[in-house]
Amino acid sequence: MNEFITLAHKLPYFNVTAESEWIPCTSGGHVVKTPGIITLPTPEYCPKCEAKVHNHSYETVKIKDIPLMKCPHILEVKFGRHKCSECGIVFTTTIPFKSEHHFITERLEKLICGYLSIGMSMKLVHRLTGVDVHIIKDIDKAQLEKKYDLKTLKDIESVRFLAVDEIAIHKHHNYATVFMNLENGHIVYCEQGKKKDQVLHFIQKVGKKWLKNLVAVAMDMNAGYDQAFSDAAPHVQIVYDNFHMIKMYGDLVLTAIRRRLQLQARERGDERTYSTLKGSRFLLLTNRQTLKEKDELALENNRELLQNYELKGLSLPPGRRYMRNGNEAHLNGLLSVNRELYIAYILKEQFQVAYDVVDADVMKQGLRDWVQIARQSKVPEILKFCNTVESHLDGISNHAKFNISTGKLEGTNNLAKVIKRIAYGFHDDEYYFLKLMDASRRPYYKPASHKFLQ
Repeated sequence: MNEFITLAHKLPYFNVTAESEWIPCTSGGHVVKTPGIITLPTPEYCPKCEAKVHNHSYETVKIKDIPLMKCPHILEVKFGRHKCSECGIVFTTTIPFKSEHHFITERLEKLICGYLSIGMSMKLVHRLTGVDVHIIKDIDKAQLEKKYDLKTLKDIESVRFLAVDEIAIHKHHNYATVFMNLENGHIVYCEQGKKKDQVLHFIQKVGKKWLKNLVAVAMDMNAGYDQAFSDAAPHVQIVYDNFHMIKMYGDLVLTAIRRRLQLQARERGDERTYSTLKGSRFLLLTNRQTLKEKDELALENNRELLQNYELKGLSLPPGRRYMRNGNEAHLNGLLSVNRELYIAYILKEQFQVAYDVVDADVMKQGLRDWVQIARQSKVPEILKFCNTVESHLDGISNHAKFNISTGKLEGTNNLAKVIKRIAYGFHDDEYYFLKLMDASRRPYYKPASHKFLQ
């Protein structure tokens, strides 16, 4: 019985000279080696002086090809060296299927790029192909740099709405600025840092001609981002994200008041008030309607467990438990502790209503009325937030005109964490940014069963 199956290798000008060999390697596996020779015609004339040339010698090089039967496949390629009879220069025969920068075939390079494009890690691609991880990274980075060059990138030619935000890339408060096209969710540009310079570098790369199509930019209250767009592109409308505004109110007003009251209660020895305020941060930041829905869900869950299991003497099934209810009652008790906390919570609910308005002028007037009412409370934290609203009134009210936010960009934070986790971290930030841009454009794959055509 024959031990080999003849397959067409489809490598141009490569003539196999002997049968493939299975060679054991130090890692415990096997490598398939196939010897052959390049059959390109020998050039007749020297490319420098146009004199006649002759075959000088032969050399052999090993080039890695696509795996064969789950084993690394190495081609032992023999090629000629030619020498000019006049000028004496020596040149070699070109290997037409070799990669330009590495000793692998072009089709293996395409296979590596294909594996990486669907989200495989470099370590997994190395196990599938046998190619060193440093070569895999060089191949991937080179093709990503060519693919996502801002000067030739097609899908950013007519961006109208942009989102700008920072993401954490390393420990110790190391951040990067990310720009996203809000209409298709594609990341346009990334750069380390979260200052004005990052926006100016982006504007310099895309050019002022590109900025003419840009209508509005969604961002948080980053003074550097705001100033950069105001200076370089004054026609672009700044929209402060509603999520960050509500979060800012929760941090600068509700949380600050709660901490101040908690500290005062501890100093005067009021343990009851201190225990009521302690650990209630997220209760104050949650909407009352959400708390009602959580209480209803908890009551229904507890009623089901009581009737179907506990009253019948059965143990609760795995993963089921009694849920805590009374969140709204806890909130009412918390707000009754202090008048300032109660006023701040009511003002938060009124401030959220402003984002339901679809007319920018109406929203701006509504915010002015809200500031006037809020100032009557005389609460220091509320007065400080009122100053912030008044100084950024145009950017806040622009939300009613364009209704854009950085929410889609915030969703990429999870994508960025997944990419880092798969790769066990990145030492090369530029390569990480390119991987993030590529992942934002990757289409969603829905698993489906194969059906044969009749």
